[in-house]
Amino acid sequence: MSQWIREQGQVLSVDGYTARVSIQRQSTCGSCSARSGCGSGVLSEVLGRKAVELSVVHSGQLQPGDSVTLGIRDHALVSGALAMYLLPLAGLIGVPALAMLLLPGFGEGVYLLGGVLGFGAGLAGVRIWLRRRAPELAPVLLERHPGSAPRTGTVASRV
Repeated sequence: MSQWIREQGQVLSVDGYTARVSIQRQSTCGSCSARSGCGSGVLSEVLGRKAVELSVVHSGQLQPGDSVTLGIRDHALVSGALAMYLLPLAGLIGVPALAMLLLPGFGEGVYLLGGVLGFGAGLAGVRIWLRRRAPELAPVLLERHPGSAPRTGTVASRV
């Protein structure tokens, strides 16, 4: 059984069985020893912690101002990240390598163009893959904390 990756959010608005939730983008860069030399850490400092808004389906119990816990399955996040990185990379490297084997007499420009086309095909593959797996990758409402903020020492109601 897989685990959930959880994130806290604030309900901004409710429209029927769909809620608009704001989530503060989190970063673990503060606890990492390589934060000064890491591209992700530098990017996090430049962009700051901006809120991300998304829509979540719920059972009709949410109200604006409620705090909620959202989650996605960890295997969905890992497989999505692998697809996002590996498919374009495979196209970028694989198509020129295949072209070199099948068309050895052509110049570097043809192989470079093959790499660009392979990268584009990999991106198109990611788009198709994400559309097919969209329900699995969508965040799910795990818990509802009524009111403006979750209180410490109280038990959150399960939705």
